[in-house]
Amino acid sequence: MLPRRPSALLVSLPLCLVLLPLAGLSSCAPTSLPGTALGTFKVTGTSTTNTCGIGAPNPWTFDVQLSKDGSTLYWSWMDGSPPSSGTLTGSSDSQATITDSTTGNVDGTDASLGPCTLQRDDDMAITLASTSFTGTLSYSFTVASGSDCDDQLVSSGAGGQYETLPCTVSYTLTGSQQ
Repeated sequence: MLPRRPSALLVSLPLCLVLLPLAGLSSCAPTSLPGTALGTFKVTGTSTTNTCGIGAPNPWTFDVQLSKDGSTLYWSWMDGSPPSSGTLTGSSDSQATITDSTTGNVDGTDASLGPCTLQRDDDMAITLASTSFTGTLSYSFTVASGSDCDDQLVSSGAGGQYETLPCTVSYTLTGSQQ
């Protein structure tokens, strides 16, 4: 899975990345990646879109590890989850696109109106330089067919976090090797 996200983006988030923005932690345990290590990068994400209306951090800072194995780029959120990967393209294999999709029931209690099953689609595009990278990262949330997610909306009065569904949260990314 991809780096997971601000704490309000609830569908199956790795614990480390939930805590990073909240506690100001700089990193979690390093992860062993396939191929040749490119290093650990300090990343700053700047919010560009938040149609969800959730309290996503801005700026969002976190650490990731990158490695390269042939034409595959590996991205680790350093939280113990399997690394994300994408195919390197472009001049000198400097560009990669990584996609992921997660579906899960986000209703927290039996008192919820749900069950609410949300699908989160993650899309990341990065361009590598020798000791840095730039890119974009977006999370799109949609209600799975047949689900009732009214309780996830702020307007429901049921404690929901989203202003509207479907919605998107996007960032521009800059990363510098540490």
